[in-house]
Amino acid sequence: MNNACKNLGIDAKIACHVLRKTWGYHTWSSQSVSPVIIMDVYNHANYRVTKRYLGIAQDDLDDAYLNMNFFN
Repeated sequence: MNNACKNLGIDAKIACHVLRKTWGYHTWSSQSVSPVIIMDVYNHANYRVTKRYLGIAQDDLDDAYLNMNFFN
């Protein structure tokens, strides 16, 4: 993996785990696959574990704060 990145001019060390999480995050975000399938792929016991693993919970909070309209 690191050699492939180096050949592409990417200096950062990229582990296979990053690809696993990236796949899950983008699959979740695009809503092209049921969260249940993603949970099964990751062998997670519940929805909350998968959301935390992918950082979705923090993204949801960020969106809620950023989309607040205090002047309505």
